[in-house]
Amino acid sequence: MFSLFRKRPPNRLRALLADYPAWAPPHLGHVLRLPDITGPVLTPEQARENFLAYREAVPARIAAVRPVLAALGVDLELAYIDASAFVRQLHPALVAELRALYRPDLARRDAWELSDRSGDAIVLCFVADLAMLTGDALIRACPGAFWGLNLDRRDRLMSHYRRPCLLGLADRLFPDAPPDIFFLEGEWFGYYANADRHGGLAPADFVTGGISPVIGQALTDKLERYHAHPDIGRLRTDGWMKDAA
Repeated sequence: MFSLFRKRPPNRLRALLADYPAWAPPHLGHVLRLPDITGPVLTPEQARENFLAYREAVPARIAAVRPVLAALGVDLELAYIDASAFVRQLHPALVAELRALYRPDLARRDAWELSDRSGDAIVLCFVADLAMLTGDALIRACPGAFWGLNLDRRDRLMSHYRRPCLLGLADRLFPDAPPDIFFLEGEWFGYYANADRHGGLAPADFVTGGISPVIGQALTDKLERYHAHPDIGRLRTDGWMKDAA
């Protein structure tokens, strides 16, 4: 009976993020004007500046996330040399820690697109940095993949249009299809946004909006299924991709 009154252990991730260096793109805003959102809409020039700042920030952001993961028992280097082992460490660590940092106001799309990701919103910076790590590991594993601005007009009504995305990966199951476009930051935001879905789920039910029930499995899934498009050199000089990077 007395166990009901025991204090919950302190959240390690909350303490680790107390001094975490914040980063946000230079221009905050949406790429679409929708009825349910407020705030500025990015101009094409602002979207380009955001992308250039994003690409330049990747090494420093990965350096920032390294000691946090280490304190949670996660070896960041495994993302580059043994992705499956990395996910086996990462998933239970974040299932145990991330839910305590969930706030409904931060799980909204407008918070993600308009927040400077500092102060109480630093957790959004943390998950965005994990997206950068995921992309960096994929780029190293699949030479030819690259960070680029999504300028595909077919996506002009999507939230990842004119956003930094991972480009150049082709699906081995559909060898004749064009390269896919991966908005990794959106995927990682999904891990956070669903951390308390339906009032709080058991760890085994931690969901990511249909991507995968395992946090970080997007990395291993992409490594297994995708490779650099064999004609990526030509695609980067012909069509929308020539202006993407």
